[in-house]
Amino acid sequence: MSPKPTTVLELQRRLVFSLLRPVARLSRLFRLPLSTLEDLCRLAYFEELRRGGATPQAEVARIFGRSLRTVGQLEREYRDNFLAPEREIERTRRLEDALEAGPLTPADAARALGEPDAADEIRGVLEGLAAAGRAERHADGRFALNHAFASLVREDLTARIDGLNHQLDVVTAAILTRFFDERAPMIARTLSFVADPAVVEALGQKLAKELRAACGDAEDAALENGHPKRYGATLALAPMDVLKED
Repeated sequence: MSPKPTTVLELQRRLVFSLLRPVARLSRLFRLPLSTLEDLCRLAYFEELRRGGATPQAEVARIFGRSLRTVGQLEREYRDNFLAPEREIERTRRLEDALEAGPLTPADAARALGEPDAADEIRGVLEGLAAAGRAERHADGRFALNHAFASLVREDLTARIDGLNHQLDVVTAAILTRFFDERAPMIARTLSFVADPAVVEALGQKLAKELRAACGDAEDAALENGHPKRYGATLALAPMDVLKED
């Protein structure tokens, strides 16, 4: 058993490290290069500090321990849609087109794209597609398109990402309350169990309905009594085998 944190600074770092574990896990599943993960972490921190212009660039530079010039470059990258580099999107599309002709090894795919020296990079893209369900990894090392794949890139993607952000906001608020304001009303429970998938689907619908109704009753009572305070509740129910090791 690891020792308890002895300082506030140590506690802060442990909390951030724990919250980075899901990020690291997704990065592993998607085979993101470390440089990409570092860039995304840097951008996410920058976005949080600069949200609504709340933090001046000079203060951001002080917190980052970087020059104003570096912070200015981050600002330009953020404004230029850093999260969706055209070259990477185009390469993924070309790769999917190449796989339409049949299964390919990373080396074969690299040659098909005219990038014979980029087999390792192409392997990372292929493994990312496999992790997302867009491709399948064969035992012989080749990758093939999964034609049964239902694309997650739909017209409502922005709304779904916004919903994810809101859910994670609630989780973050619960963590801060649990560790730094134990007097405030807060609950966090995690249950692990085995069940039939059909039963779990019905269970999820039931829990969501009951949670929505209970929150609605609490809100009506608060508005009637004149003592409302904003709270957030989130429900997550998912198969845990998606996190299994390769």
